[in-house]
Amino acid sequence: MAIWRPLLDGLAAGVCSSASSISGGVGCLVQRGSLMALRAILLRHGKLFSVSQWSAILNFVILPAIQIGAENDSSPVLKILSDSPSVSSLDFLGEPLPLPPSCDDEGLKKFAAMAQSEESSPSRNLGNAELLVEASFADLRHGGDGDLSKAYSLKKKDAEKRVVDLQPFPDSWIATTAPVALGMMSDLISEHFLDLGEQGREKLWPLVMGQLLRWSIGASQDNVEVEKVTDDHGNEIFVDMEEWQPCEALVRIGCKEWGRCLQRVASAISRLSKEESRDWLSVVTSHVSDALTTNVTLQRRLIKNVVHAKLEAIGLKSGANNSRNTKIIDNTYLGLLPRLKIQCIASHCLQQHISTVADELSVIAPEPQPSRVLDALEESRILACNARENNDLAHAFQEACFEQWGVSVDQVDAALLRSNSGALHRGTCPIFFLTQEASAAKAEILLLSCLYRQLPHDTGSVSFAESLLMERIKDVLTTFLASEEKEGPSIDPNIWRNANESGCQVAFFCTSFVGVVINILETILSLDGDRFDRHKGTLFPLLCSLVRTQSDEIRHLVCEIFRCQVGPLINAADPGSRPTESC
Repeated sequence: MAIWRPLLDGLAAGVCSSASSISGGVGCLVQRGSLMALRAILLRHGKLFSVSQWSAILNFVILPAIQIGAENDSSPVLKILSDSPSVSSLDFLGEPLPLPPSCDDEGLKKFAAMAQSEESSPSRNLGNAELLVEASFADLRHGGDGDLSKAYSLKKKDAEKRVVDLQPFPDSWIATTAPVALGMMSDLISEHFLDLGEQGREKLWPLVMGQLLRWSIGASQDNVEVEKVTDDHGNEIFVDMEEWQPCEALVRIGCKEWGRCLQRVASAISRLSKEESRDWLSVVTSHVSDALTTNVTLQRRLIKNVVHAKLEAIGLKSGANNSRNTKIIDNTYLGLLPRLKIQCIASHCLQQHISTVADELSVIAPEPQPSRVLDALEESRILACNARENNDLAHAFQEACFEQWGVSVDQVDAALLRSNSGALHRGTCPIFFLTQEASAAKAEILLLSCLYRQLPHDTGSVSFAESLLMERIKDVLTTFLASEEKEGPSIDPNIWRNANESGCQVAFFCTSFVGVVINILETILSLDGDRFDRHKGTLFPLLCSLVRTQSDEIRHLVCEIFRCQVGPLINAADPGSRPTESC
């Protein structure tokens, strides 16, 4: 370790350097290059380190460096806030990099030969770690994708003056370096920590999890220091003294890495023992569900604070107790809304990533884990449902939008009355919380349907999953039909042409839940004959009502269900028929 520490410390210093380094349109060249080299070395040689050495590397080298880099960023990226959780304004964020090639990779050998031919190169052969550093910087300078096997081809094109796409925020550490930095954590888990078994779970995973939590949901409010101050009106309030909270960009990066961790653990099931697979999936999913539960708790507190502060601002009492435990973090309710929106985005993103591992969770994880995840999703769904129906909260969201647009606050009430036109949906309370509610319902239904289909028929778990699944299906379809009948005539027909993607931009239940309804219908279509027959009394009236919906995707699936599920029950179709591309 004494040999490695100077190299790792030097690269870590480069990762969090505050020096501006833009070359050829590539921003944060020193920071990104140092990080790519550090990542390549750790992935290549990580098996040389013991658990205690890995703990020291994480605690004293990697995690402090990436946190310093994030906190030192003062670019405009910090203030970018999307108008909806499902439609990001941060599509310029980078992607995780491919794993580094092996020592005998032909592409890396070609790069070494080309590097040795340069006049400034050392007379000796480049070492393995040194070669990775050189290849990483060459890839970065010439606009590569992180695949070091192709670095020689980029270097070869020096004379051709390769054109590099300009970055919108080249000086932003968060925009250029953060995705690779946190992505390195997922890579280390899959390549090294999974193979360390119980010690990896107990000593290394908590360190990685702490960084994921810090970026995805922020500091725990239970540990935040507060101070009593007097505002401009002479009122005493408690101000949050926490100086740093993640911006939306970091929240989306952090939530994405939760998803990558889940995916990496799920993909490693084939190489791990059944017990190790179960234990790893259990610990990661339990912490994801805990993160969601914690974030929902923070949302609940903020909603209470927003409504309380708004009512007090207009001279009304909300009944909330403005005590030390309330922890008001701003003396105006409009100042609380950006944080609330970011936490709503965090809940939505976490729920999306939980959906991606529903199959593995239902089969591999021990029995308590699916229930724990379902509880967290249900808590999020209920909070979002209540929030979207809170008129005081909706009014505060509208006031924030009008203040941003420079419109008089006196026009808010009139604007709310005509909001069904769809012109004022962006950035509103319904669009944020309907999106959160829809992603929670979708994750619940996917997990319940996996449990229902894959567990034996005669177990208590399948009975629980069956009753809860049918309850959720009935609730969603009933509310969807009512919303579609009420709001459908006022919705632009173009929204329905691809409602599964564009519906989330319009704040109606029927458009926000199109994707959930499609998942429900696919679940119904996948049921075996006996299970469909058992619930036909509940499902048939709802399916008949869905025939009139304006969504082509929904009508097509209803057609398939009638042909493949209802048809055999009335001897009008082959029981073994399968869905086709058209009815």
